[in-house]
Amino acid sequence: MSQQINGLDLAKLREIVELVSANREKAEELNVWKARVRWLGGFRGRAYIRDHSFVVDEPADLAGVDTAPNAVEYVLAALGSCLTVGFILNATKKNVKIDDLEIALEGKIDNILTFLGLSREGHPGYREIKVKLYVKTSASQEEVEEIWRETFNTSPVGNTLTRNVNIIPELSIHRP
Repeated sequence: MSQQINGLDLAKLREIVELVSANREKAEELNVWKARVRWLGGFRGRAYIRDHSFVVDEPADLAGVDTAPNAVEYVLAALGSCLTVGFILNATKKNVKIDDLEIALEGKIDNILTFLGLSREGHPGYREIKVKLYVKTSASQEEVEEIWRETFNTSPVGNTLTRNVNIIPELSIHRP
């Protein structure tokens, strides 16, 4: 049986790192991610990612029926999930055992009125996102702080949110 820490198979983790280090084509394949979203009526949609899907909806106070989180809530969840994975990865690489971990996130939209078409001031995206890590571990304060810094520096979602990203809008109209 392979050695595990934090629920990760260390041999498999090393194997993946060696594979992408030695094979840049394989690493390049891991740079591309895809998703589709299909409208379900009203403000509801279903996102499809690999073999997974989830519903997106707006809360009732934004004219939705509140059957699922909305897109900006999924952004918070995506960031929290990415930081969770990154923290566990970085802790495992340093052989630090994590007993429990939770990340709480709170985002503040700059001006929701711009999204609703009622204002031209500010923007409809997040102005700030507060992220707080709750972690149970026997590691020292310094080790945990180092792992947390490394997690933020290497977070794909965190980097996406803090850097300019070229979004290339395209259109395909199908007539009934």
